[in-house]
Amino acid sequence: MDSGVSPFDENSIVKQKWINATDEEKRHFILALRAKVEITDVLPPPNHEDLHVLIMAGAYMLLFLLGTCGNSAVLTTIYHVIRSGRATLDNTLIYVIVLSCVDFGVCISLPFTVIDQILGFWMFGTVVCKLHAVLENFGKILSALILTAMSFDRYAGVCHPQKKWLRSRKLAVCILVGLAAYALVTLCPLLWSFTARELVLFEKETAPYKLTRMRIEKCTMVNISSVVFTMFTIYQCILCYCFPLFLVAFFYSKLLHRLRQHARQFKSSHIPLMRISLYTLAVACFYFLCWTPFWIATVFAVYLEYAGEQSGSVPPVFVYCMYFIHALPFTNSAVNWILYAKANIDSQMLPPQANGLLPHFAAYGEAQTDHVPKSSGNFPDKSIESLCKATCSDDDRESVPLTTNDSFGFQTLSDSFDPFNDISVRLMIANDPTYL
Repeated sequence: MDSGVSPFDENSIVKQKWINATDEEKRHFILALRAKVEITDVLPPPNHEDLHVLIMAGAYMLLFLLGTCGNSAVLTTIYHVIRSGRATLDNTLIYVIVLSCVDFGVCISLPFTVIDQILGFWMFGTVVCKLHAVLENFGKILSALILTAMSFDRYAGVCHPQKKWLRSRKLAVCILVGLAAYALVTLCPLLWSFTARELVLFEKETAPYKLTRMRIEKCTMVNISSVVFTMFTIYQCILCYCFPLFLVAFFYSKLLHRLRQHARQFKSSHIPLMRISLYTLAVACFYFLCWTPFWIATVFAVYLEYAGEQSGSVPPVFVYCMYFIHALPFTNSAVNWILYAKANIDSQMLPPQANGLLPHFAAYGEAQTDHVPKSSGNFPDKSIESLCKATCSDDDRESVPLTTNDSFGFQTLSDSFDPFNDISVRLMIANDPTYL
């Protein structure tokens, strides 16, 4: 028997040393091994030949162009109108300015999404990943909350016109600051966890001490457990979707109910109730259609992950459907300027000559100062005056029973005229009833 032969071969000795080594010794061993191994990183082929990916990328770029150009035009127009003195910075314009800025930021994030789709990986690093998450997630949530605040503003202007503080600039600024703080605090855990995560899709030893691997980075969340993410998603769905959707439906339904009441009381006012109803319904339905599929898909995906029912392979149709659903909130941000901002700006830019109601209110201010306190221009509220200038058309002159001549030749109000009711309805009866 040869006593010089070891009972352990070389591999067994190395394995035994690895088992008995401390953590520090293991770390040094790995570093030494990596220093000897030549690692070659390769990237996967891009998806530029996939027709479905190109279609979605093209749709995203159209939304990017529509949203950025439209919101930029709105902000430029507001700056020009205010600087030229044709409009004042009232609460309506404040909401429109903030909404356009937020939607512009959301649309700015779209090119990064398109590049990620075409290449199949994230190429911009962790800093841009976090910025992208802020612009996309924070912007979309804040945009939905601002739309809710605008529905409240329209409800207050029509249903409670005598409570002028509800439509003051100070309250509008406070509401917007509060909504921004709420959205930021709510999304802080989500935004903080976003990073450019390294993923090794494939690796193979091509030669001794030579390793080839397919490595990519994806902008995704890390260090969040399934339970925490599930609870966070449910919380987000309730407070950032269900509750705002309920408020939007409540405010607009109350608004239409108030208009119908006024139309029955003043049949000669010729309120375009059908047109206003259709416009209001379009605004509410557009909000609902853009956000409902997104949140249903998000909650369903979280349910599958938490329940452990996801299969190893995902059908391509499901992936494309998720891309389409993911594009709907971007569509909301890209089109908001058409439904809200542009229409309000056009109304603000109408010349005072389009107003047929102001002479009557001027006479009312002079003859009935005991009912309505005087302000600049003998008008109950300068913001309401500007709204009347923007929303009253020449067709309204004959339909409003405001004044009659008394025996002394002075103009007085008819008995059936309620100034606050009529002022509130004037927000709705122009050719462009977008002050709702």
